Amino acid sequence: MIRTEPGSPATAVRAAGQLGPALKSLRQARGWSQTELGRRVGLSQERISTIERQPERVTVGQLLTVLMALDAQLRVEPRAPAPAAGPW
Repeated sequence: MIRTEPGSPATAVRAAGQLGPALKSLRQARGWSQTELGRRVGLSQERISTIERQPERVTVGQLLTVLMALDAQLRVEPRAPAPAAGPW
């Protein structure tokens, strides 16, 4: 679950393809460029771009560092149960 703006509902990230846009949204909500985020976490602008475009290539350590800089957190929890099938 990732909250892209303070007070907004958290976004459930269930696939790598959902992680990149969520990270980009968090960065843009702070008014930061990829270069600025990279400076804050010790990564190049190119690496930040790769993380946003291909999040499946990020290490867990880099992800946690980026989330910390963005004042966000990773929360792992069981999924809500699927709704029961209707009578039809």
